[in-house]
Amino acid sequence: MVLIYKELLQFLRNRGLLLFALYAFTLDIYLAATGIDLTLKNASFYALDRDLSGTSRELISKFPPYYFNFKGYLLEEPSVDRVLLDDRAVGVILIPEGFEKDLKEGKGAEVGLIVNGAEISASYLFAAYGERIIYSFITGKLLREGVGGIEVRPRILFNQNASSKVFMAYSELLTVITLFLLLLPAAAVVMEKERGNIEMLLVSPVRITTFTVAKALTMAAIVLSFTAFALFITVERAAGVPFHGREVDFLILTGAYAFTTTGLSLLIASISENMLQVSQLTILILIPILYLSGNWTPIEAMPEPFQWLSYLSPLKYYINGAMAVAVKGLSLAQVKGELLALIGEGALLFGLGNLFIRIKG
Repeated sequence: MVLIYKELLQFLRNRGLLLFALYAFTLDIYLAATGIDLTLKNASFYALDRDLSGTSRELISKFPPYYFNFKGYLLEEPSVDRVLLDDRAVGVILIPEGFEKDLKEGKGAEVGLIVNGAEISASYLFAAYGERIIYSFITGKLLREGVGGIEVRPRILFNQNASSKVFMAYSELLTVITLFLLLLPAAAVVMEKERGNIEMLLVSPVRITTFTVAKALTMAAIVLSFTAFALFITVERAAGVPFHGREVDFLILTGAYAFTTTGLSLLIASISENMLQVSQLTILILIPILYLSGNWTPIEAMPEPFQWLSYLSPLKYYINGAMAVAVKGLSLAQVKGELLALIGEGALLFGLGNLFIRIKG
């Protein structure tokens, strides 16, 4: 208890680290949730309409203004290249001659959708949105004309508005938690090294296990406190992102993740001799953990060797469990597989961290 009290005082007196933590768990998460929008908005596009019919104009009107910004009609094909090369449009819709006639006769119709690949994010979304609008319009027309067809009605579960705010808020929160769980315990141990206290502790009655456990518990408690604040205030209140599960389940899962990640932090501390090395190694370890977690890229889309390596990333299990609780509203019992994986990996990493601290000391 004395060691824990000492660690709390040291953290509160470290103004730079305290301000960094306050910023990361408040403004950083808020900016990620509200300032970064992965949905399509105000995407400029033109149309090259060879049919010039009421049906072709009706198709263009189906592109809603909030997501799209219709700039007008093009009269010739060379204009398509010009507006895309000059970055005046994200995409161009090509409507062939006889479009209305073919639809009325039940023959179906082809519509061209050319996108500006230089705007990679916007073009991908433009193509996806545009394809869905065109497909729904054509199949709806065929059904109204009494011709057989298929009507697709997508149903979105859990995040019904498909809001990127939900993903960005929780994604940034989990990233910040990971960063501080890697950084704080390592920084606490290395500061003892810089002050020359680690050698005295090793020859004192205080066992190295007691020393590392006190630091790990203190830093985990600090991160859990900031996590609770970020969840209740930053995410739910300030950013307005809903939380569908039980907050206590989320915090218990975060506690298990803290146990796992602290082991990695102790490994960083055993190698580092100063705070500069701690920050460098933290970034070096954080980046592959993020890449292999499925937070940025779906694991199924990775090459097979990286899919196997993803099982080593504790963030993978934490993301699966935390997102299931926060977005899907599942209980802790329903994500017990992820919880047990975190505890098992944590036991191994914490044991290795203690061993390396003793050897390097």
